[in-house]
Amino acid sequence: MSRPTLAQARAALQSAFGYDQFRPGQEAAIESVLAGHDTLVVLPTGGGKSVCYQIPALVLPGLTVVVSPLISLMKDQVDALEARNLPAAFINSTLTSAQVQDRLARAARGEIKLLYLAPERFDFGNVATRLGDIGISLLAVDEAHCISQWGHDFRPSYLRVAEARKKLGEPPTVALTATATPEVRDDICRQLTLTRPRTIITGFDRTNLSYNVLPARNDDEKDSLLVSTLKKNDGLAVVYASTRKSVDRIAFMLEQRGIPSAGYHAGLDDEHRREVQDAFMNERIRAIVATNAFGMGIDKPNVRVVIHHSMPGTLEAYYQEAGRAGRDGKHSDVYLLHSFPDRFTHEFFIRGAYPERKLVEQVYAALSRHAAAGKTLPSTPEDILPLVGGKTSPREIESALRILSQAGAVAGASGSPSSVFVRLLASPERIKEEITGTANPELGLLRALWKLGGKKLQTGFALDLDSLPPGLNGRAGATGILDALQSRQILIWERADSGLRLADSRAPLAVFKVDWATIDRRRSAELSKLEAVQKYAYAKSCRRAFVLRYFGDPAATSRCSGCDNCLGTTLERDTSALETRKRKSKAVGRYGKPENARGRATPVTAEVDVELDASQEKLLAALRQKRIEIAREEKVPAYIVFSDRTLTDMAVRRPASLESLAGVKGVGEMKLARYGEKFLAVIRNSEETEAA
Repeated sequence: MSRPTLAQARAALQSAFGYDQFRPGQEAAIESVLAGHDTLVVLPTGGGKSVCYQIPALVLPGLTVVVSPLISLMKDQVDALEARNLPAAFINSTLTSAQVQDRLARAARGEIKLLYLAPERFDFGNVATRLGDIGISLLAVDEAHCISQWGHDFRPSYLRVAEARKKLGEPPTVALTATATPEVRDDICRQLTLTRPRTIITGFDRTNLSYNVLPARNDDEKDSLLVSTLKKNDGLAVVYASTRKSVDRIAFMLEQRGIPSAGYHAGLDDEHRREVQDAFMNERIRAIVATNAFGMGIDKPNVRVVIHHSMPGTLEAYYQEAGRAGRDGKHSDVYLLHSFPDRFTHEFFIRGAYPERKLVEQVYAALSRHAAAGKTLPSTPEDILPLVGGKTSPREIESALRILSQAGAVAGASGSPSSVFVRLLASPERIKEEITGTANPELGLLRALWKLGGKKLQTGFALDLDSLPPGLNGRAGATGILDALQSRQILIWERADSGLRLADSRAPLAVFKVDWATIDRRRSAELSKLEAVQKYAYAKSCRRAFVLRYFGDPAATSRCSGCDNCLGTTLERDTSALETRKRKSKAVGRYGKPENARGRATPVTAEVDVELDASQEKLLAALRQKRIEIAREEKVPAYIVFSDRTLTDMAVRRPASLESLAGVKGVGEMKLARYGEKFLAVIRNSEETEAA
């Protein structure tokens, strides 16, 4: 069978998305994917990475599996695809076992072209094996930097992807990221075991973004700067804060200052989180205050301002989060509110996550002495702290226990309420005799334990209850079943946090394999990344060039027309300036392009904002209102109906028929049939009103 062509891909782009040409980098990436090559794609945030696997999925035979890190992120992607009548679905922890089985069955029947999965899902119910039996045309790994231990957002769950890829039949794989240094790019390819991968990099420069740093002494100054910045800059805003507590405080403060806002973090229940996200997506609030991880689920193209209330720990994280501004290509501003003590918080967490070798040895020695004295080992880091002494934090103790646990020196060291130790007592024959019925939850739990532990179940193994399949009613349901099985001596179990156990209290730590070199490298790498973002905050030269050089982009120049240092708008730390700083306008050269310091027009990739007259502005407002009404009816974010750019084009061109509306950028066949008459009615009504 011949492979799909680029011509077919362009036709799919026009039909599904309403565009007649690809963005820079997309065509090269899609050409590589369609040719069956393993491919690494590095496009800037807002560069359209998802199209690099969505279009191939539509023209390739069979199923495309997409690995995505966040539930909210994959839900947004699937909602957007379904709004275009494109066959997509997701599998994650929000679904019941029956729903998962239904979606796998639909995929087997060819009713789904794109299936989004969290990496953890590969472990449940032989999902990877079943997908491999279906036949996978393409594996897409989104946010691929998460698989690299040298990346800014390393997630151990992503390490499952390489093994799952084998079970899927090692299909052609495309890995996509916006934030990857050369070292991280190499590590992505190595971790995924890509074969002679083709790398597509279009550069990291987001020319429509203006970078700014606002120095402050403390949180009070930051709050004042935040409010004044939001009042001086129009449009939707995302504010990043470091903790849930600070998210709630800042959102409340902004509300008190008259800026409609809401907080968004992992501490909210699902319903509340959906309400906040919908309010922001449908523009009922102006600012959303989020922690960085949950900010990944905020995919709205017309965010005009992104403000970091505190310094991120890496320049990769800052670039990715700041890049959520201006995804529609229009001018947007990003700000870092910087205070030198921000650094100390990150150092605390880094040293806590990667403790010094001396501390790990001290913890092991203290536990060994305690065990030799015949005493029960303590169960929490706080209880171990007095045994070690010195200026040590519970977080460092917890990390030392994790390292000892990974090396096999200590068991039950997680301290997590979901961690248990389980050992099977009954023989298979006895289980078959005493536990009957296919729907029996006890049998379901035993099967799940066997899949997770295998033969280790007979001697005992540590288990995270949160890793059990959804059908067992969560942690509480599983512990009830475990209690029932233990009462009948089918198995024994205990919470891992009910006490630590040493593998051999008489053995020296040297017997166990602790990878000290990797721990030291990780600590050094994280501190180096922190130093880089600190230098960015204090840079006196071009901030854009600083970012580009960090990512190894040769496009870095000595000056730009989009950062406070080059524009001369840098704010010195002076309390009198906090509420009075005036935003300096960019000099504009011919063709609406910003001028650099020498008066030459600087090339930009983003489209220039269109100047509308009064009647066009009025029509645009009416079109936006219609978009909001449709979005509410269909319960989707407003931008999924049409982007701001598409509505602006409608307001300027005023199409009078479906045929002319089809020529508007962003109006594909599906949306033309679905929404065309509704928006044409708004345009006709506007013309009748003006004529009257």
